Amino acid sequence: MSVAEKIAAQVMADPALKANFLKCTPSGDGKACLHDTIVQFGRRAFRRPLSNAEIAGFDAIVAKGPQITATGAPLEVAEALLYMFLISPSFLQRSEISATADGAGHFALSSHEVASRMSYLLWGSTPDDVLNQAADADQLTTSEQIMAQAQRMLQLPKAHDMVSEFHRAYLLMGTNTRWDNAARDPALFPAFKTALVPVIQQETEKFFDYVVFTQNGTFKDFLLSPVAFVNAATAPLYGLDATKFGADLVQTNLDPAQRPGFLTRVGFLNAFSAYNRTSPILRGAFITKQVLAVPIGSPPPGAEATPLPTTADLDTNRKQVDQQTSGGACASCHHNFINPPGFAMEAFDAAGAWQVKEKTTGAAIDTKSDAVIDGAKVQITGPADLMAKIAASPSAQRSYTEKWVSYAYERASNPTDACTVNQLSAKLTKGGYTVLNLIADLTQTQSFRFRAVEGAL
Repeated sequence: MSVAEKIAAQVMADPALKANFLKCTPSGDGKACLHDTIVQFGRRAFRRPLSNAEIAGFDAIVAKGPQITATGAPLEVAEALLYMFLISPSFLQRSEISATADGAGHFALSSHEVASRMSYLLWGSTPDDVLNQAADADQLTTSEQIMAQAQRMLQLPKAHDMVSEFHRAYLLMGTNTRWDNAARDPALFPAFKTALVPVIQQETEKFFDYVVFTQNGTFKDFLLSPVAFVNAATAPLYGLDATKFGADLVQTNLDPAQRPGFLTRVGFLNAFSAYNRTSPILRGAFITKQVLAVPIGSPPPGAEATPLPTTADLDTNRKQVDQQTSGGACASCHHNFINPPGFAMEAFDAAGAWQVKEKTTGAAIDTKSDAVIDGAKVQITGPADLMAKIAASPSAQRSYTEKWVSYAYERASNPTDACTVNQLSAKLTKGGYTVLNLIADLTQTQSFRFRAVEGAL
């Protein structure tokens, strides 16, 4: 209520903002203009036409203007109206009140409710004029009508923002995460500067946007595409000539034998490394849990404090980590699931540059391992081989789909949504099914078009 009061006052004090609320100039007692504002602004604020009872309620506020405002002037009453809209549950909540039963224990959403669901799913915002017109004409009742709107909406800039938000969540990227706290020992990694942190995050975001919208790509393209976005500051980390780049990130094809997919980009590699060395554990845990969806529990208490052994015979980071995680409570998860994909990524140093020898000892890097993918151990020769096997993994594809269903429907993964996940991931597994296909099909499910009857507690 305090925020609504401040916003209403701010809007009415700013001619440009006021024009977005009042589409007419009040004259006389202002009631005619304010009534039109109730109907027109209310349609946008509630994302549906107001009922006659709701209009009458707001008209009553106008009639009481002299009692509830300082002077009863039309603009004062208009500010009171805006305040009332902003604190209304129908503005603050996306209510679904349609009572059209389908005979199977569900209620079909109205066109206005579908429009609201679509706009927040695909844009994270309110419906635009085109979607509102379709809802007002009751043209969002069939799968075909909904799909046509979804495909239109995915071509607009607001869809890019929503897709970026999803992939930031998929990558565990955000404020105060490993992504924005990356730091490296300058003596060991002189090419890395703290100023690069936002740049390599931006590159990662541009990569996902490119695959989804420019390439109209599939899940596999996230793992296999050689495209990167490079500038003069990041070029040395990719082994490229910095003099051929400027300050802007430029689309560049990398060596697909070394750098296929997002897990080989400097953003991920820096985010999941330690200050003075790589971290097969961090990289492997992300791949295992977040990408392959292997259910690994939390480490036992005190596990993170296990010291890294540094005896002379352990001349590589891999050998040190292997020894560090060989204890009884740690060995099962680490040696079977976490370490193997992390060891395959040892071809990249802590700053994301390609390496064939350890910086401190000169020992050869070993990227061969046996990783568990889809419930079976498979031999991995290095990062490119790992990317190819993840790209073909039904578990990775299902995990990606499940995260989209959870994100789009704004609820944690649950057994009720398992059927939807299975149907969509089956399409993803067949190949040729793009990420945009997947997002659009999120509007075609029963979960999207119907709401269940609330059960008794």
